[in-house]
Amino acid sequence: MIWLVKQFITHQTLEMKGERVRFPIRVELEYQQEGMEVSEGSLHKKILYNKSFLLKRYTGLKERDLDLLVGKRVHEAMEEYLAFPKSPLPGK
Repeated sequence: MIWLVKQFITHQTLEMKGERVRFPIRVELEYQQEGMEVSEGSLHKKILYNKSFLLKRYTGLKERDLDLLVGKRVHEAMEEYLAFPKSPLPGK
């Protein structure tokens, strides 16, 4: 069994008042792996993006909605990035 730390960047696009905004999201994953299996409960992630700027610039955008949208995109990106077809990520 080994511990891995992986970092990658994904992007999210927002449609705001006729404007399309694409912003980067930096993700850092730390998890324990044995073979192709991710150990249940070992996955820790850090998500970094310029949330304060987006909320300030787009006043109609709610923080909760932004968090849900980014969380969904990060989860999709994690599945793509890790590519464990027989072992779904814990917490899905």
